[in-house]
Amino acid sequence: MTDPGLPTSEHLEHLDTDTIADLIENLLPAPEAHSAREHVKACPDCQQTYDALLQLTEDLAEEGRSDIPIPADVAEHLDAVIVSESVLRASTVGVHSLAQLREEPRRHLPKLLGAAAGVVLIAALGVGVVFATKDQANEGAAATDANTPPADTVTIASKDISSATKRWLDHTPNAILHGSTDEQACARAFAAGRSNSNVRLVQPAKVDGKRATIIGLQGATVSQIQIFAVTGCSSPGGVGTSIYDTTVTLSNR
Repeated sequence: MTDPGLPTSEHLEHLDTDTIADLIENLLPAPEAHSAREHVKACPDCQQTYDALLQLTEDLAEEGRSDIPIPADVAEHLDAVIVSESVLRASTVGVHSLAQLREEPRRHLPKLLGAAAGVVLIAALGVGVVFATKDQANEGAAATDANTPPADTVTIASKDISSATKRWLDHTPNAILHGSTDEQACARAFAAGRSNSNVRLVQPAKVDGKRATIIGLQGATVSQIQIFAVTGCSSPGGVGTSIYDTTVTLSNR
């Protein structure tokens, strides 16, 4: 209960966000911390700021403990925003990138929150983007067109490779070449040792939980495609080793 001897909220001088952030992180000396707590109890505006920063602290700390993939373009955008907003505050904030904030959220958050309201807003938006990205990624995995493999890694069981690759290649007359330059080069090197080195498919994948590359080579006839799942191509300079192979017959040839 608020001390009746305290002044009413309209007569209080609000605490700055740096002080409130330090209060949350237990960084204030005991007398100052006691005074700040009493002030927050008596001041609805400061209580609202306290609650918002506390929630943000917990959210960002939780994100720092979670392995949530963020698309590269989103991470780069957030990095750019944080840099542009904190460039004039670098000496006090000490946060220059999203990676630095995510790696040590408890260390950097109080000063980041206290530096300026704009940076607090950006941090909050950043958390929202992380959560939205996670949710959208989950939705996207279920909503992906089954006839077209994603440009990044697809998760698949070896028993489903035949039907999936047939569906992908039936859907387009063109070669499907996904993966990094190194992965594609590894696939071509793997194909060079085969009777037909015409590469029709390169698809990064997790096959039965193992990182692999699905490679499709032109078969004996125009409608036949030799399919291989190989390991080793996902590493720069790697050499493909087949762990699964089959032949599919396309319907549209």
